[in-house]
Amino acid sequence: MAGSLQTVLADVAAEREAQDRLWGVQEFPDGSGPQYGERADEAKRDVAAAWSRGELTWRHILTEEFYEALAEADPERLRTELIQTAAVAVKWVQSLDRRRGATPHPTKGGGREKLVRDRIPEIIRDAGGTDASVRAAEEGEYKALLRAKLYEEAGEYVASGDPAELADLLEVLHALAAAHDISPAELERRRAAKAGERGAFTHRLVLRLPAGVNEDK
Repeated sequence: MAGSLQTVLADVAAEREAQDRLWGVQEFPDGSGPQYGERADEAKRDVAAAWSRGELTWRHILTEEFYEALAEADPERLRTELIQTAAVAVKWVQSLDRRRGATPHPTKGGGREKLVRDRIPEIIRDAGGTDASVRAAEEGEYKALLRAKLYEEAGEYVASGDPAELADLLEVLHALAAAHDISPAELERRRAAKAGERGAFTHRLVLRLPAGVNEDK
């Protein structure tokens, strides 16, 4: 998502400034060291096990990075591990933003906008919610909004593992195809043609490439 890293880093910088205003410059002992090595090893095993089950989460990854940092006593290595921990936390926030379709679309009121299904404003009103402010996307921005929605729906499936989310993802794919003047039937024809040429994912094959080799999927 274009600009997502800059957005998150700006939010982090704003939070740091707020902390400094509240507490000033703070200095504490590190409190880290090899006594946390066993926890770091356990976190690594948890990551490997979750990966093998297809259940890896951001919680697993951040926990591993966090305990790897805690297990370091050398200041330089500790700094490296803390940077890696912070980078994973930032990447997690970017994933959350994609999941919510949170590509910034500034409005005159300073808020944000996102693409929603056609009946969502009606459903909000029927449920007694506040009046929904809606507008039709302009031609030039519609595809960009759909791409943001694609990230959102894919992220919701990745986060929950709920197959019901795949229906939402398919709806966005059909809308994107229509935006490119491709009908559902034509999209299926292209899918089938590519499956005939390259195969599908039926056999669950995992390709291991030598280091430094790139291969288009």
